[in-house]
Amino acid sequence: MPASFPALRVDHVSIAVRAIAPALAFFRRVLPICMRVEPRPGYDDQFVWTDFLVGDWKLELIESARPGSFVERFLARRGEGPHHLSIDVEEGRLGAYTAALERDGLRIVDRGDYGNGDETAFISPRSAPGILVQFWQVPGFHGTPPEDHPPDPVATRDGVRFRVDHLALAVRSIDATLAWFRLIFPVEAARPKQLGWDGAYNFQSFRLAGYKMELIASTGWAHSCAVSRPTASSWSARPRSRAATGPPSSIRAMRTAR
Repeated sequence: MPASFPALRVDHVSIAVRAIAPALAFFRRVLPICMRVEPRPGYDDQFVWTDFLVGDWKLELIESARPGSFVERFLARRGEGPHHLSIDVEEGRLGAYTAALERDGLRIVDRGDYGNGDETAFISPRSAPGILVQFWQVPGFHGTPPEDHPPDPVATRDGVRFRVDHLALAVRSIDATLAWFRLIFPVEAARPKQLGWDGAYNFQSFRLAGYKMELIASTGWAHSCAVSRPTASSWSARPRSRAATGPPSSIRAMRTAR
């Protein structure tokens, strides 16, 4: 564990898609999105990206820009879905932070230095509970959200108010995954583990630098019922059975704001 944590802020969740245009059309149709950046080339020649907001919650879409790109390889293994979680790191602290994580046994990969203090690095999912985490050292960032960060978490369309509540990760072990997050990040307000509505899964929520996350894991128990319902074999266990070491399934819980 680092001796002290730098200021951190979850910036966005990135989703890999085969084509940005139809994916963006889908989100436009179902959510009151506000475009932030129109599609543009990434920092190398491998991908194209765009991002948008739902209230104060940012989502990024990435598509492959050439054959053999990391996006194309991800899609071949996993299909479309969440690719990584991106976290801003305090100016001047990324090097010491990642060095401390490496001393704790984590594998840090794909470092990049883009000048003027703008740097990136990733925690390999091989030394994490399946999730790919990106760090961005942001010039001028010391804990305060950027000036263009929306102050209102609620977005409205046709009189309906939407607010993103949390990011959920399907994992094999809630306790082990939460312990991993506590080692790497300043975890706040972890609530007690709870049983899901049908008894087929457990869940536990916590906050990472103010960003609400939820861990879900199968209980290994499936009840029989004449009415078809989600069970351990149908939804909580399925994302983890797709591959032994790949990224966990992640979802965004949406709800109307009252």
